[in-house]
Amino acid sequence: MNKTRLATIEEVVQQYFNQHRNGTISVSRSKSAWKNMQPLLGKVRVGNLTGQHISKYTKFRASQVAPGTINFELGVLSAALRWANKQSYISQQIVIARLPIPEARQRFLTKDECKRLIQVSKEYPHLYAFVGVALLTGQRKEAILGLRQDQIFWDQGFVDFNDPSSPDHARRKNRGIVPLGVELRQFLEQYKSDCPYVINKNGRRIRDFRKSWNKMVEEADLIGVTPHVLRHTVASHLVMDGAPLIDVSRLLGHKDSRITEKVYAKFSPDYLKTVTERLSIAA
Repeated sequence: MNKTRLATIEEVVQQYFNQHRNGTISVSRSKSAWKNMQPLLGKVRVGNLTGQHISKYTKFRASQVAPGTINFELGVLSAALRWANKQSYISQQIVIARLPIPEARQRFLTKDECKRLIQVSKEYPHLYAFVGVALLTGQRKEAILGLRQDQIFWDQGFVDFNDPSSPDHARRKNRGIVPLGVELRQFLEQYKSDCPYVINKNGRRIRDFRKSWNKMVEEADLIGVTPHVLRHTVASHLVMDGAPLIDVSRLLGHKDSRITEKVYAKFSPDYLKTVTERLSIAA
């Protein structure tokens, strides 16, 4: 029996989700990706989909998220189209081009930019909490948003951003164990509460804050600043101030210090100094 042909991209994607709702793909994450694509691509007829549609979408998303996120979203669309073609819901084999992944992002905030961001963030209490913890620890966004009260060891003097009780702990990226310095201790003390999560909104864990973040960054007159930039900022300034790379690596939770060296060694005041001092153009 011939299957009903699917006319629009939205019909293809929805059929793809319906057929995979039993767990063969991460439907919840994929649906979140499609939610971003749907306004621009949903009504496009399959036969009319061109590179211009994809280019328009990638340019739109490039101001909001990293290339890796855009590629994940395009991957969801590509998978849905491949599946639909194999199932004879569509007749075309459509290839979706991905963005090239650049080297590790080098954007970091100057001290003046940090001050501006902190000042504006005070208008958004949950963002102020996030920015403060991020700049005092250098940890990733998810590690900070998922930080629980019981991960702060007040008497022992450290914060363990690893959460072994999490079901996906084994496949997560390493997270840092950060000593409770004076400023970090004072900052976190104001967030002691009955809520399990340090950063919360009305007692509930915050999953995302994209809209308020973009608004805050705009008000601070900053460009290209994502939450991950704060992690780069911490690492870059530590290295520029002479902190040993191995210590910065441990703070960031890198499994291999070579990762830290590759990205941040050039910021060290002594980077290749002993080598370049031997160079000369004297005859």
